[in-house]
Amino acid sequence: MDHETLVKTINLIIAPVVMITTCGIILNGIIARYTWLSDRIHSVHEEQLGLLELDLAQHRAKAEKLHHLEHLLPDLLKHHHQVHDVLVLVYLAILVFMLDMLVIAFAIANDSRWLQQLVVLVFLLGIGILLLGMALSAYELRTSHQFIQLEVHHRCQSCKIAPRK
Repeated sequence: MDHETLVKTINLIIAPVVMITTCGIILNGIIARYTWLSDRIHSVHEEQLGLLELDLAQHRAKAEKLHHLEHLLPDLLKHHHQVHDVLVLVYLAILVFMLDMLVIAFAIANDSRWLQQLVVLVFLLGIGILLLGMALSAYELRTSHQFIQLEVHHRCQSCKIAPRK
């Protein structure tokens, strides 16, 4: 393999490496959100269990709180599941970008036209998967924002700002 081919190969491999780095940065934020949701689900569930042990006939406020928690937990679980799906998609995109690096190496080694086209297709597949993951993440953030606004508005009777739809 001559020097020019080696430089060309390294340059081709840089694009998937940059995308893998980008996915890693994205994963840090998503994993933090996933961890926060997991912790919140756990604390809501613990609070719910604690309230179930009380004599609810004597504690009307506790009964209202328990009712609220029973509605909060399914919403938190829904968001947790959506963030989980985003994580799976981003990890899948990383896998596809790594596969693309192998296809690049095979395409250079074999100097095959169809392998060169496969390089582009695999790269675009990785971008598509990442795009889907980011769209799902944006949707989850939007619904989470609406959920928080409704939650605060429900609890805060003096709030004058109505939640946006």
